[in-house]
Amino acid sequence: VYTRATIEAGAGEMEGGGAPEEGSRYLVCVVDKEVDAVGREGFEVKVGVVAIEVSTGEVVHGEFMDGAARSGLEAVLLGLAPVEVILGTPLSFSTEKLMRAYAGPASNVRVECTSRNCFSEGGALAELMSLFEKSEVNSPTIENDKQMMEINEEDNNLRGMEGVMAMPELVAQAMALSVHYLKGFGMERLICFGSSFRPFTANTEMSLSANALQQLEVLKNNSDGSIEGSLFQTMNNTCTAFGSRLFRHWLTHPLCDRNLICARHDAISEISESMGSRQDSVSIRQDEGDGCCAASARSDLSTILSSVLTMLGRSLDSQRGITRIFHCKATAKEFVGVIQAVLTAGKELRKLVLEDTDNVSSQHRTVHSSLLRRLISTASSSAVLANAVKLLSCLDKDAADQGDMINLFISSVDQFPEVAEGHVTVQMAKQKLDLLIVEYRKQLGMRSLEYKTVSGTAYLIELPVDRRVPSNWMKVNSTKKTIRYHTPEVLKNLDNLLLAKEELAVICRKTWHKFLMDFGKYYAQFQASVESLAALDCLYSLATLAKQNNYVQPNFVPENEASQIHIKDGRHPVFWSLYLETISFQMTQTFMQMGSTARLLQDQTWEEKVAIFAKLH
Repeated sequence: VYTRATIEAGAGEMEGGGAPEEGSRYLVCVVDKEVDAVGREGFEVKVGVVAIEVSTGEVVHGEFMDGAARSGLEAVLLGLAPVEVILGTPLSFSTEKLMRAYAGPASNVRVECTSRNCFSEGGALAELMSLFEKSEVNSPTIENDKQMMEINEEDNNLRGMEGVMAMPELVAQAMALSVHYLKGFGMERLICFGSSFRPFTANTEMSLSANALQQLEVLKNNSDGSIEGSLFQTMNNTCTAFGSRLFRHWLTHPLCDRNLICARHDAISEISESMGSRQDSVSIRQDEGDGCCAASARSDLSTILSSVLTMLGRSLDSQRGITRIFHCKATAKEFVGVIQAVLTAGKELRKLVLEDTDNVSSQHRTVHSSLLRRLISTASSSAVLANAVKLLSCLDKDAADQGDMINLFISSVDQFPEVAEGHVTVQMAKQKLDLLIVEYRKQLGMRSLEYKTVSGTAYLIELPVDRRVPSNWMKVNSTKKTIRYHTPEVLKNLDNLLLAKEELAVICRKTWHKFLMDFGKYYAQFQASVESLAALDCLYSLATLAKQNNYVQPNFVPENEASQIHIKDGRHPVFWSLYLETISFQMTQTFMQMGSTARLLQDQTWEEKVAIFAKLH
């Protein structure tokens, strides 16, 4: 039995296709601790939250102070939209009231209450440490640890034990409750191996309040609560399901670091420029000179990205796919489909020239943006591609498509020796049966005698009705002219053959489970690759949006000047896309400067437009 948060990773088969509107399936655990009294309305509390996306391996956590209205907790719930909630009791009255209201009868959110008394005074960390110690004994060794450490340093994320040890007290309690809950589904090892830990808020991201998310209609409209007419729907042009989930996070957690914003702008601008040069690429390629090579390279960037993302959009959800493999829940067909999609995407991206300027001149490089170069390099990592080829070389693709576990593994003495031995046993049993038919031909004087298979019954000896046979031959079925028999020797060897096939099936199931378990040592690599593909999908989506609507790249004022917002010919993105053909709009002209009240208004929704423009850029 699975719940809404675990069924995607544990049961059924995955579906392919583009970006779903449903988004993630977070399992959220909430605990709190009262700090200071604030009048009669409630207490100021410290809240600890852990959100686990079991189907993607993502673990989000945070500990923060919250007021009597629990506005901070409400913002977290709106941003994550969990489908299942664990309440670590005892909870304060206001926190439990908010959680119960969020998970009301109309929400379809499942609520589980569990006591956290056993995890107080260091009990939570002890529970988590015992889980890690147990997993280290049974887990495969992770390959390319050095490369994964470099990726983790770039992402500024802590994984596994390091991430747990750095967690605050309440977050550790919420994590221990979540692990205890996931043990019932056999999915607790996700915390130990490949899952990446990240905080709700970082120094480089903004934390939007629940009121801001609602009033700006970032994820849902204020009319009927659907996605129609929201900023997310208007801006989302992602091709993949995992790209859509990351895009949702980008919208609810906009960047506030100038360098990161500029890096993202440069990447979007480069992709957008490559889209513009695509139409002229045919005529440009006929010219000669370095300008031709540079323009052709810019065109290749958009063409290759579009091809890769379209292919991934038509394939299975790669992010959830590798996590299903990690949970040992994936079918052979899913395994081959997911790994093949990652391999194909990596091979296509390797066509882009990413070499340093020492080897390739700047004008001949396909990609100039440092962010794009890093994402493409991670997505097309040679280690990931080599491991993908290695994994796929072990399996027969036709057998995987047909669900044929017996012939799934490409076995030999050095590779899957148990499976190879099982196949040899089956072949020997078949050979003994084939030798028996030779003896029966001599015994009956029928050189053309062959075994028959009728209605699923194999190894039948078919003889005319008037033919005399030994009394111990067992009659199986007959027609008006023939009778079909099983001899005692055939029955004995047929039992041996069926037994050998059953043993081979058991060996293949065990080998498949071990094969999936061994994928744990590659999981972090494939997870990093898919996360990079998701980021490329988001950047391509924003570049498409900018190209379609003729958006321009904003400019930052020098750091020594006063902060200001200057909008010229601004358009509300949602209104413009929804009512362009029915209503005429005036452009927005705005100028704001710190320490000044000067501003030019041309409509009554100025504050909302400025906020939307700030998020849009």
